[in-house]
Formats: sequence, structure tokens, C-alpha cells
Amino acid sequence: MLCRFFSVLLLGGAIAAGGAQEAAGASAPIVDLGAFPVDSDSRVAAINDDGTMAGVYSTPAKGSIAARWNPDGAVAPLAVPSTHRMTEARAINAKGFIAGSAYDDMSIRRPVLWRPDGSFTELSSPDRYEHSEATAVNTAGVVAGTVSIGSPPVERAARWDAKGVMTLLPLAPGDTKSAAAAINDAGVIAGTSGEQPVRWNPDGTVVRLPLLPGDDRGSAQGVNNAGVVVGGSGAHPVRWAANGTATALPFLRPENPGGDARAINDSGVVTGISSVGGGHHSAVVWDARGAITGLGTLPGHDQSAGAAINSRGVVAGESEQTSVRGRHAARWTAPDKATDLSRSFPGGDRAEAFAINVHGQAIGQSLTPDGVIHPVTWTQGGVLTDLSPGSNRPEANAINAHGVIVGTDNQKLNKDRAIRWERDGTITALKEPEYHTYRSRAYGINDSGVIVGSASSRRGSAQPTRWAPDGTPSLLPLLPGDAGGAAKAINNRGVIIGSSGIRNETNEHVVRWDPDGTITELTGLPGEKYTHAVALNDRGDVVGYSGDHPVRWSPDGRITELALPEGTSRGEASGISDTGVVSGWYQFGVAGAPGRALRWAADGKVTVLPSLPGGQETKADGINALGEIVGSSDNGAGQVHAVRWPATSEAGIRPVLSR
Repeated sequence: MLCRFFSVLLLGGAIAAGGAQEAAGASAPIVDLGAFPVDSDSRVAAINDDGTMAGVYSTPAKGSIAARWNPDGAVAPLAVPSTHRMTEARAINAKGFIAGSAYDDMSIRRPVLWRPDGSFTELSSPDRYEHSEATAVNTAGVVAGTVSIGSPPVERAARWDAKGVMTLLPLAPGDTKSAAAAINDAGVIAGTSGEQPVRWNPDGTVVRLPLLPGDDRGSAQGVNNAGVVVGGSGAHPVRWAANGTATALPFLRPENPGGDARAINDSGVVTGISSVGGGHHSAVVWDARGAITGLGTLPGHDQSAGAAINSRGVVAGESEQTSVRGRHAARWTAPDKATDLSRSFPGGDRAEAFAINVHGQAIGQSLTPDGVIHPVTWTQGGVLTDLSPGSNRPEANAINAHGVIVGTDNQKLNKDRAIRWERDGTITALKEPEYHTYRSRAYGINDSGVIVGSASSRRGSAQPTRWAPDGTPSLLPLLPGDAGGAAKAINNRGVIIGSSGIRNETNEHVVRWDPDGTITELTGLPGEKYTHAVALNDRGDVVGYSGDHPVRWSPDGRITELALPEGTSRGEASGISDTGVVSGWYQFGVAGAPGRALRWAADGKVTVLPSLPGGQETKADGINALGEIVGSSDNGAGQVHAVRWPATSEAGIRPVLSR
């Protein structure tokens, strides 16, 4: 089930068919069913004098995503080409240029720059195969950062001029590594050489900054336009005057020593952190005279940190409740006057809908706030209900017109058990056939309440199984010579599809059981070894895949390959309506190309289903008798939500070129 839930089709590669590109971006109807609300994980790293902020938020689906907050707190992800991912914004200048990093198509972290118009530039670095990042940018567009050189690789502080030409900054005598953290408008850079805080002057010379007595290491993290540097010496926050004189900054609580100075504005006001005991720290500011003030946290939180400060004294950083997942990007305009900047992020990290009935009720699964996968159901209006609110975590596989759901409980007694949810949410374990009580799974249900799936003994293969409406189980026959199989779906006429095969063999036969129990093999495409049936409609049409090709079988058993967009490497049909409309997906031939949801009309014409705004990957998992399709789509914000494509959306979707 985890594989089913997390098998996301990744990005990369160009779309060969122009129609496919156009269709994927069409503004056709798509309904966002959402996901369990999940607390955000975000932080602000920089703020300019206009109040525009830069930072990062993260999701399990996409990892870290660079973001820009407007002064009013509205947030937007910073765009990157499809060849890049896992982005982070570290600094912003007065003109709105943002410096940071992004992982390229070889999973190497690259230094990057976003312009105010959102355009993206990758900065040069000395070694194409080693990590680098940009950490600061001044008003003139000069960037500071850290690159890796040599073998084994060693980190070195670097500077890029406004034209993008990179220069390595010198090491302090005796050191072998360095890192740049901040830059002012005069080009003074603060950072670390070896384990010592340093300042690089505009002419490139490096100057060690003294540590406090008794300390043997430290770092410089911020610098203002007067050349005053802040950072840490051991566990002490420190301010270095332009002449290099070090001054220890006080702790918020003298009885809880420990802290760090991280940024300074041109008025000499410093922000950072100071310990408050219990392993926690608070965002603080030190005024120009060195007096310290705690900024507090967001309501309900127990820890915070100041990361940046502008000329108006507005501090940005993060706040969190350390006992739960998720840091919140925060902004302080005064002590205990914090604004939660994480509220703009879409709620919910990941969900996927697997099936939908004729009344628009969908089932699937979603990540709960604590990161656990739970089966869920959505009403036609999109209201989400947890099907397993307790500690048990079953999976829901099918739903009939009456809202009865079947699936598998894979947590009780360490074994799978076929189960049924009644309309009121009551879960009932299905009785297992005699001698086949070791494991059972339920995959399908029709409107009469007949359930199909599989059951197995401790030493035998799984056997295709049918449960009558009263719950009485019976085994279905196998093809001659076969040892096991599974029933995967049943229509309202009682026709069942599934598999039958030799024990311990993955090359199973696709089979159909008629209501009288007669078993018939459905053959795959010529030369294909692996063929699977996935769904059928009330007319007896069956869909699935043979090898890498989506296919459809007519009621008399004839197989037809469904057309795919040009340049695709594989596809699969996932469902079929009573009028012959088929749902499914495809993947392009380039490794890591996006997966896209598809709809095949009854005449075989294929169209690409649209994604959520900003999304690039979609998957269609099921279709009801009326042609409504459910599945998943990313939303451009690093999240994947369950979605529904209405049956009427075809007018807004354009056909694609097929091979």
C-alpha cells in the first residue's frame, strides 16, 4: 500500500507532443478534494527594508521549497526549471533579488539567484559535481556564498560579481576551509575561515575577528553597512566593531547562558537567539547599546529564533512547538507581537483518491498530521472523513453505490484481514473460507454487496475469493494447472475479473469469472509477459495493462491497445465507465518524466486531464459509471492532493497527438 500511495511520477524531460503540453495546462474543471491538514514547516531567512521576506517551507512530497513573502504576509513559491528541485532562499536585497540554492538533475546543490520578476539563474561554480550555494546578496547584486573544490572536496567562501563572475575568497593563514554568510553594500563579507570568524574586505583581504577569552571557535553571521559584524564566540553572542573589537552581548537569562547573534541592521540593532532553559531558546534583539529584549513566540509555541532584521527593526525568523512537527515562519514588529507567516500555505501534504461511486463519494488515503497514512472518504462536496480515527490503519479499496466500502486491515494480529465499512463507519471483518484463514484481502464490491478479493492458508498461495452479501465466503475456480490468484473487481451483473497463476510465479493469467462460475482467460498483447486486469463496467468491458501498454478487452474477450501521447514510455488504464470512457495515466520516455492523468473517450480518443494550478504531475486512479474520475495532482506548493475530474470537463480538455 505504501508503494501504491507514494509511487509519484517524477519530473524531467520535455513533452514531445505539443497537444499534450497545451492540454496539461488547460483551465478545465478539476476539483481539489484536499488532504488532512498538516502543520507547515517553514522559516524566514531574510527581510529587506520594504518588508519583503525570503525563506523556505517544506513538505514530505517535495522537500524544501524556496519562498518569497510579500510585506502583507502573502507567500509564493519561487519557480525553478523542471531540471531543478529542493530549493532554499537564503538572502534578499533591497531590489528584491533573492540568493539561495537548488538541486539540479544530478542531485547536486547549485548556487542560484531569483530576480524580482521571478526569473531564475544558476550561478557558476568551480566543480560541476560538488555542492555549492549562495548565501547573501547586496544592493549592487554582488553575491556571496560557499563552493566546494578539490578531491576530497573542501568548502571555500566565494564571491560572484554583478555579471556572475566567481572569485574564491582567500583563506586565513593555516586554514583549509571557509564559508561566507553575509555581505554589505560596500562588499564586506562576513563568515568563517577554519573554525574562526573572519571578515573579507572589498579588496579581497581576509581579517580574523578575535574570539572572547577562553573560546576556541566561533563564526560571523551578519554585517551591516557600517562594517559592524555579529555572530558567535563559543556559546556567546558577539558584536565586532568595524575596527575588529569584540563585545560580548548579554544573555536573556543569565542563569541560562547560551546564544547566537545572526543579523544586524544599519542602526546597530541585532537579532538572534538566547537560551531560556530546558534546551529551548527565544528570538531576541539587542539594541545599539547592547540591551537585550526577548521577542517571545507564536501562541502555544515554546521556542523561537530571529534570523533577519531590517532598518525598521522588523525581525523575521521562526517559531515552533518543539513537541510536534512543524516550524512556523514568523515576523515580529515588537516584543510579543508575532505574526504567523505559515498560514498562507495550502493545508495538507498528501492524499490520493482511488475510487468514486455514482453519488460522487470518493475513497482513498491521506497523511495525518503526525505523518501516518489513513484511509479516508470524501463527500461530493469534498468533506474528508477519517475511516480509521484510532490507532488501526487499514486500507480502503472499493466503494459501491450505497457507500459501503471494502478493503484490508493490515495491522491486527500482524496479518491481512478483509474488512467492510458499513455506511455508519462500523468496520466488520469478513469471514474467511475454511482452511484459508491466514490472510485475506478485499478488492472490490458491487451494488448488491457482493465482495471479491483473496484468501490464503499459511503455506498455500492466495486464492480468488467471493463473499456473498451475507458475508459467506467461497473460493473461485482457477485455470487448469494454476495454484493461486485473486479476484480484483466485480460488476453489477456479477462478472468478476482477476488473476490465476502458477505458484511463486509473477507471470499470472488475466481471467474473467461469469456469474455461473465459468472461468475464461483474457489474453494479453502478443509478446508481452505481464498482463493485468484492473477494472470492468456493467457491460463487461475490462481495462488494465499488458506490458507497458494500457489495454481494453471487449465482453467477448478481444483485446485493444489504447493510444498514448507521442514519446511516452508506458501507461495504464485504471477504470472504465458504463459508457466506455476509460481513466488512466501515462509516463514519458525520458527517465523521471512527469506522469499525467488521461481520459480515453469511448471511441479511443485520448485527452490529458488538467492539474491543479501550478501542478505538473497527475494520476487518475478510478472512474464511476457516470464518467467522474478521481486521482491526485500536485498543486505547485509541494503538496499532492486528492482530486476529482467531473465528467463534464471534457469540453475544456484538448486531445493530444497519439502514436
